Amino acid sequence: MTLEISPEELEAWYDTPKGRFTDILEKETISELCKIHRGDKVLEIGCGSGHFSAYFEQLGAQVTGLDTSPDMLRIAKERHGDQKIDFEAGDAYRLPFPDHSFDLVAMITTLEFIASPRKALEEAFRVSRGRVFLGILNRNSFLARKRKRSGKKVWQEAHFYNLKEILELLGKSKKVKWKSVLFLPLLNSEIMFNVRLSFERFLSKLNLPFGAFIGVLAES
Repeated sequence: MTLEISPEELEAWYDTPKGRFTDILEKETISELCKIHRGDKVLEIGCGSGHFSAYFEQLGAQVTGLDTSPDMLRIAKERHGDQKIDFEAGDAYRLPFPDHSFDLVAMITTLEFIASPRKALEEAFRVSRGRVFLGILNRNSFLARKRKRSGKKVWQEAHFYNLKEILELLGKSKKVKWKSVLFLPLLNSEIMFNVRLSFERFLSKLNLPFGAFIGVLAES
């Protein structure tokens, strides 16, 4: 996928009120559902610039980040070279690892850009020890509709999912836990930042599948 903004601009976005707000809630979702233990082996498929791979490492995991893009892998290594993360080239359909190699396999905003999601999920479960985490851009959200109307190529090409579709992809044999966050319109303002965070956390406890980001932990 071709970036429409530079990695520097993307990282700078995380320093804006919108970016910090989003990042806090998404990482809280990851931490709550994945429950990483120190030393867990984690594979992130579609790691991009390594933003979430770095977070898994901070939680105490031994992390491998996989991506098909040489440019993304170069950026990830440049940005997170001081962390013990193994960034590798690889295809989600043919993961270069033996069966049951990882305690957790993560795909965060990755399925949206994969043509054969079932095949990718089969591979993810093959190399996992039964636990796969999905971070999904929710089609049934205010932010998804805004992104689709933006005209940006990256969002036009993305296939957004809703929770029902993800559960159908995973199948009835999987045990699933999920959490939805980012219900409110994002504001590029510090005004009432912590109040809005508190309200988002309250909404996430109501099990409403309408947040812009849905975290799904599937166990086999």
